[in-house]
Amino acid sequence: MTAPAPFKQQGRIVVILCRGIGEPYAQNLLTYTVRNLDPELFMIVELVWSAEFGPVPRWNGNSFGVNVARAQAALAELIALYPGAIVLGYSGGAQVAGNVAALIGDGRLALWIRAVGLISDPSRHTSQIIGVNRGGEGILGGRYIPPGKFHVWQLSAWGDPISELPDIAKGLALLARGIEFFSLVDPRRWMDDLRRKALTGRLKFWDRSINWAAAHQWSLGYTHHGRHTCYAHEKMQGSDITYADRLGQLVAGVR
Repeated sequence: MTAPAPFKQQGRIVVILCRGIGEPYAQNLLTYTVRNLDPELFMIVELVWSAEFGPVPRWNGNSFGVNVARAQAALAELIALYPGAIVLGYSGGAQVAGNVAALIGDGRLALWIRAVGLISDPSRHTSQIIGVNRGGEGILGGRYIPPGKFHVWQLSAWGDPISELPDIAKGLALLARGIEFFSLVDPRRWMDDLRRKALTGRLKFWDRSINWAAAHQWSLGYTHHGRHTCYAHEKMQGSDITYADRLGQLVAGVR
């Protein structure tokens, strides 16, 4: 997976979109988020990546872990083509964008971005959020993005187990770690990953402190109650603006 040749920026700020799992190009949460940006000031580019989680949405898709690693490399190439870009990510795309931003923030990647904006980041750090901080962290654990070199915007809705999982529901995080490399096309890779995580203490299904009933209740926020897909229509807590429109406002204010 490689980045395409750059379009002409003509003095505009490039906004790179990293769509979520299963979302199509051109019509997704992030294209909706940036719909009101001035085209004379901003140029929109979508990261080309396999937004799949194993057999979702295609039965023969690669694992989430493999797709994220490949997408991170492609995103780094794209940022190198467009120095000073703003990078946005949603869901699985937020994992990609957030990982790369963290590498840039702590100096491990010598690239320049103006900002990173993430909606429902699976690795959101509990201390990083725009709006009310209700606690919890991403289902894959907390990945801190150093904010000194660029803006860091994290948005998460209450009840979304992907980005705001409380400790009482940590069983879901355990399951998420277990299926990170799950796919039907490379089961050996999945088994190797499970073995490695078990040997390093990252998989402890026998942990008696796990409240599986609470984990189940929080899973319903994803499977039944729409807490992971509410960002375009639900207003932020204590605000009169939706999550998507708030992120759009933040992007529009960057120069």
